[in-house]
Amino acid sequence: MSPVLFVLLLTVMLQTIAAAQPRVYVTHHCRNNVTVLDAATNSIISSIIVGDGPYRIAIAPNGSRAYTPNHLSDNVSVIDTATNTVIATIPVGDSPFGVGITPDGTRAYVTNGNSNSVSVIDTATNTVVNTIFVGVIPRGVAVTPDSSRAYVPNSGSDNVSVIDTATNTVIATIPVGTFPIAAAVTPNGSRLYVTNYLSRNVSVINTATNTVIASIPVGDGPELVAITPDGNRAYVPSIKVDTVSVINTATNTVIATVPVGTFPFGAAITPDGTRAFVTIINPGTVSVINTATNTVTATIPVGECPFGIAISPLAPAAASVTVGGRVKSASGRGISSARLNLTDSEGNTQTTYTNLFGYYRFKSVAVGKTYNLTIQAKFYEFAPRVLTINGEMKNLNFTAGQ
Repeated sequence: MSPVLFVLLLTVMLQTIAAAQPRVYVTHHCRNNVTVLDAATNSIISSIIVGDGPYRIAIAPNGSRAYTPNHLSDNVSVIDTATNTVIATIPVGDSPFGVGITPDGTRAYVTNGNSNSVSVIDTATNTVVNTIFVGVIPRGVAVTPDSSRAYVPNSGSDNVSVIDTATNTVIATIPVGTFPIAAAVTPNGSRLYVTNYLSRNVSVINTATNTVIASIPVGDGPELVAITPDGNRAYVPSIKVDTVSVINTATNTVIATVPVGTFPFGAAITPDGTRAFVTIINPGTVSVINTATNTVTATIPVGECPFGIAISPLAPAAASVTVGGRVKSASGRGISSARLNLTDSEGNTQTTYTNLFGYYRFKSVAVGKTYNLTIQAKFYEFAPRVLTINGEMKNLNFTAGQ
């Protein structure tokens, strides 16, 4: 019996964690969960239960893990971003607030507010390998791009501890403003921006000399700080005046003040630098700021008490990927020697055959292109498909008659 092909078009979107669009992770301090947003659509795609009182959050440089300190349960939840599930819970010190991950991805530094310490986590084993005593009530932490230093603002002692990550020892202490709570380092590692909650300003530290070189007045109650990937701007939410201050890092002056919702807290910038996402505690939203115009372009309801926020790195677009799966009969038996033809819009065709158990594989399939797929097998009928390839797919299965 000759194979017969039904003419039918079906769009199959193959999406994996390696897809180009980043994800936005938001901690909810009073709901004990983390909300995951699609940065392309500004929609919620997942909600993850973590420990008690999650505060801030950081994502590993390769995007595979997110770490969130749970302020009330004295531990850190480790999230697998492929499945958006908690894969480990790490005990740390008393009242953890902030977390920073080294750019080489090997260590996570967690500040313990009531222990006056920093827990050092080995990310390969998800265990605490060192405890470093710093100033009083450490809150934030920022790691330099070369992974050599971690900077820890100490709210209770109005200074910043400088940690040598090679020895995990404090090598300097820098006086700053009153009640410092967060810090961010520029992409070139030359400057550190520290928010001082009670003195309503941002201290700028020269990391070569570990000295304050500027103090920038911002709105009342500056919370977290985020710096654009090009290093040209810093975004600082001020919780008491419901605004975000935009700092020009070349002049260390505020060049814009963006009104947002009530009680803005956290900020994160997309990898392409085009948008800033800001958590709004009341009524539980995220404001999206267009960094070209410094205006709010979207407001995303996310739920109560959004605090910390982090955005996954943009995965590099793969030149080609592998597409594979299985060809089966209606009863689920693998069909051997089936011929699969994958043809692009320019008429170029790749051909492969299923093995004895019905499995097939196409190698070097270009990402971002659309293909027509046909399957031919003796005694079986398969409809042609239209495939849009957005990432690697290892389980693209087809059943006869469908």
